[in-house]
Amino acid sequence: MLISGLQLTGQTLTIQISGIRNPTGSVRLAFYNNNESFKEEKALFIRTVAKTGIKNGQLSISYSDLKPGVYGIAILDDENNNQEMDYGLILPKEGFGFSDYFHTGMSRPVFTQFDFVLGTGSKTVSIRLRYL
Repeated sequence: MLISGLQLTGQTLTIQISGIRNPTGSVRLAFYNNNESFKEEKALFIRTVAKTGIKNGQLSISYSDLKPGVYGIAILDDENNNQEMDYGLILPKEGFGFSDYFHTGMSRPVFTQFDFVLGTGSKTVSIRLRYL
């Protein structure tokens, strides 16, 4: 597309989510752009997607309205649609995951462990959910 002499290219971010344990509720994707916003849990923006397209525990979501830049995605499998992580005594009851990073520890990851660059072309990231 050519607008006022500038060449604009459309970029598409595809997010492939796996390991979803049931089709109820929604997935809540929080997009961050730096470590400070992640530590303070102040997402750049949040997208909530119904799990209607789930097949064999997998869901694919695409966005073409994002600006190029550095992003990191933290996801919550919000099984009861209350828009927050539910906890048992200490541990989360619902699934969570991060872009291109499978978290195996008990402490939070840092942003640089799951960040990625969205350029002017298409990008695919994978998120595998973890349930404790």
